[in-house]
Amino acid sequence: MSNRTRELIYVICLTGFITITFAFGRYIFSMITPDIVSSLNIDYEFIGLINACHQGAYLLFSLLGGILCGYLSVRFLISSSVILCGLSVFVLAFVNNPWLLLVIVTLQGIFAATSWIPMVEFVAKNIQEDNRGKSLGIISSGTSFGLILNGFLIPYILTNETWQTVWFVFGIISLILGALGVYWIYKLKSIPDLQIESANQKNEYNTEILDLGNDKSGNYLKHYVLLVALLILSGLYLIPFQSYIVPLMQEDLGLNEQISGIAWSIFGFIGIFSGFVAGVLADKYTAKRAMIITYSISILSIATVVFVHNAAAALFACAIFGLTYNGIFGLHPTYVTRVLPPEKTAKLFGLMNLSLGVGSMIGNYAGGYIKKMTGNFALAYQLMLMMSILTVLICIFIKADRNEEEVVVNGKNRVESSQDTI
Repeated sequence: MSNRTRELIYVICLTGFITITFAFGRYIFSMITPDIVSSLNIDYEFIGLINACHQGAYLLFSLLGGILCGYLSVRFLISSSVILCGLSVFVLAFVNNPWLLLVIVTLQGIFAATSWIPMVEFVAKNIQEDNRGKSLGIISSGTSFGLILNGFLIPYILTNETWQTVWFVFGIISLILGALGVYWIYKLKSIPDLQIESANQKNEYNTEILDLGNDKSGNYLKHYVLLVALLILSGLYLIPFQSYIVPLMQEDLGLNEQISGIAWSIFGFIGIFSGFVAGVLADKYTAKRAMIITYSISILSIATVVFVHNAAAALFACAIFGLTYNGIFGLHPTYVTRVLPPEKTAKLFGLMNLSLGVGSMIGNYAGGYIKKMTGNFALAYQLMLMMSILTVLICIFIKADRNEEEVVVNGKNRVESSQDTI
């Protein structure tokens, strides 16, 4: 089997895993939130608590996931997390207690983290560097593939059945898709991949050890502070935008489930291509430059929601948001694989996702609280707009992941100067 074929199979499997753990395990809840609120007689403050607990679990295990990679096989971590997430989606079909709902949705945050974090190390070891940006862009777009399916199936199911049926259907899909993916990544494990290992060694460069305390100049601390701030702000607005866009459309704008389902599908469909396009930009230029572009696009999306209040604007905002969402989350791991050798990627990416989780937990709870206090999501989305502007400013000041002169020469060499490593 050629390396190209193997890399393609890996990308397909990992993309499917992201579909299960994120599009199904994390985001179905957002789509059926209004039905759950009505059925279980709970308010949006409790919904905010559920989202916050989910993000808190994701936060904690983003850090622990990076540590666990040093003790357990990344294949085992990814596979077990995906299968358990599929089971949790299926089990939710039989839940009618709000507190049990909170527990299971919280567990899904754990499964998402312990599948996604090891994937960065997996990709760094099994995908050649020249293809990592595109590969991670496609993998992160697994969320979009799932969102397209969510957008088409969920409104239909809710029209004819209950929200529990949604969990049942997607639970079956998750278990079948997960089992197939796990089979293939273990089947390919037995085949040696010396060409990829050789290529990775050829592209390696001298990287400083992740020990901020040993850097007396404080430069490393400054760069990590910027990365942490970037990820916290990302969590404060990117995740809540996605979490509350359907309730905003249905309750603030008075749109029906079919319109919100179409918007969700548009978001997912465009998101498929955004991850790949962002990856191409990162492979050709730098991940930093690609992040500046994608974060800038998110400003337009949120501004549309804030300043224009109709169905067309909502659909346009979801389309624009699709251009940036998956691209951003594919660029974060791409950046990490550029500035560190494979064995160190999981820990830094875990730190970054920990930061993302902090912002997401605060942002999700604040969004629900603002809705309860003001009766709408207007203030929440105004605050998201401010956060989006700040992320672009921070991206301008983070270190480039490649030497600009080498980018001009061949568009692919890693940074070789210590001045361009974080």
